[in-house]
Amino acid sequence: MTVRITKTSFSCELVTIHSKRSFAELISRIEATFQYYDAKTLHDLTAEGDTEKLAAYVKQVGDSTEFAIFFSLDQGSTQRLAGIPIESRFYLFGNATIAQGLFRYSARAGLGAPVRFCVSQKDGEDARIDIDLPTSFFSQFPEMKDSPVPQILDDRMIPLLQEIAS
Repeated sequence: MTVRITKTSFSCELVTIHSKRSFAELISRIEATFQYYDAKTLHDLTAEGDTEKLAAYVKQVGDSTEFAIFFSLDQGSTQRLAGIPIESRFYLFGNATIAQGLFRYSARAGLGAPVRFCVSQKDGEDARIDIDLPTSFFSQFPEMKDSPVPQILDDRMIPLLQEIAS
């Protein structure tokens, strides 16, 4: 069986939000701002096939921001074990209902939804939040040009992260 592979140049605008807050403060503020989705609940609601119940759960967990955390991974602790003086944690966050406006256009939306951002701080440096600008990321896929969702994500996510960092 022959497998066809294509390669596409891909570039994206990276937004870096610098903060005078410490890594620990940023993490604390992020996790106070965004609740975590429960993976089992998401799975069970999806398996039930009740779109309204799923939307209600997403709304409840998203609370006032509309967004919640799907997953987080602490990378810094492993790096420190390797002698690299850095704190780093990445998050997958978003809104499962809003994301439908991406997946309607392309299955490749899964490369950027949920949206990923990273909080990091090297010893002796300011902390930062890095995120691929959603409009820039999703504009790489021509079939997504008509989706309003990337701009919605820019307009709502970036200010939330700026507020957390300030």
